[in-house]
Amino acid sequence: MGRNVTGSKRGFGYDPITRSLGIYVDGALTASFPPTPGRTYFVNNITGDSANDGLSWANAMDEVSTAVTASEAYRVLGGDPGDRTATTNDYVRNTIMVQGTGTAYTAITALPSYCDIVGIGANVRGTNQGVPRIGSDTAAESGCAVTDTVRGLGVYNMQFQAGLDKYCLSVASMYRSEFVNCSFMTNGAATGNPTAAIYSSAAMGSVVFKDCFIGSSCSVDTEPDIGMKIEGTHFHNCLVEDCFICGLQGVTIASTCVNNWGSMFKNNYIGDASQTMSICVNDDSAGHAHIVYAGNYLRASGIALDLETDGGGRAIGNYEINGFVAANA
Repeated sequence: MGRNVTGSKRGFGYDPITRSLGIYVDGALTASFPPTPGRTYFVNNITGDSANDGLSWANAMDEVSTAVTASEAYRVLGGDPGDRTATTNDYVRNTIMVQGTGTAYTAITALPSYCDIVGIGANVRGTNQGVPRIGSDTAAESGCAVTDTVRGLGVYNMQFQAGLDKYCLSVASMYRSEFVNCSFMTNGAATGNPTAAIYSSAAMGSVVFKDCFIGSSCSVDTEPDIGMKIEGTHFHNCLVEDCFICGLQGVTIASTCVNNWGSMFKNNYIGDASQTMSICVNDDSAGHAHIVYAGNYLRASGIALDLETDGGGRAIGNYEINGFVAANA
């Protein structure tokens, strides 16, 4: 009779690293049945090492970038336990677990597709100890600046940091992804205001930002110049909901954004924090302007909502600090 013991000579054995049940014959694994085809990678920048496989906390990788590279390499194999060399299935979903420590993770220039990045530790609206955060505490650099197209990414409880004239999160093209309970903020150092907390240069489609914090870590007068800066041609089927957005400006949508159907900013606070906001929303999107602003709380010394096209028709139930906003300010 088989026994559920790793390395059993015959019968069934459980591998805790791959979390798979296997059939063993004469001590050799002849078949494996993982619960999912994807892998889980573990990251700790204190105890980890770049040479580790990252498949357990005891053998953790050192940086998020190391795990991203490994995840992408494994995904294109289709997640086959035998590490086959070719596959037609590139949609296997991996997971990257990031331990919050007292040290920020090195800035990254790539994000994985069809993968979840999960921060473990303190709440990301705070700073320093125990927060899973990416980007230097002191250098004027972007926390995450990606030029490749990203699809199917989920990011949870992670903090992205940036310094002067940089971006907390900068992406070119991103689709079918989400950021939940994440923060995008200055590192609080003397480098001052980032150019934008979140920047999309080409296209966003079906991207969700929910329960996110966009602003300063804890230092006054260091908020981003712009909270969310959307350029390029596409911002369609996107949702920004229950977020706190501050900065010198809140949200800007470029006139080049002509594909903007199905997107909504819903139930957000967009306004003053430690610095005064000059305009909450400046939406210059051209063509068929479809981005809807509903139930937001707006607080600015200047303009609350400036919608270039069909302003009143897509501004629904928003409130300024001193009253109701129905259309363009």
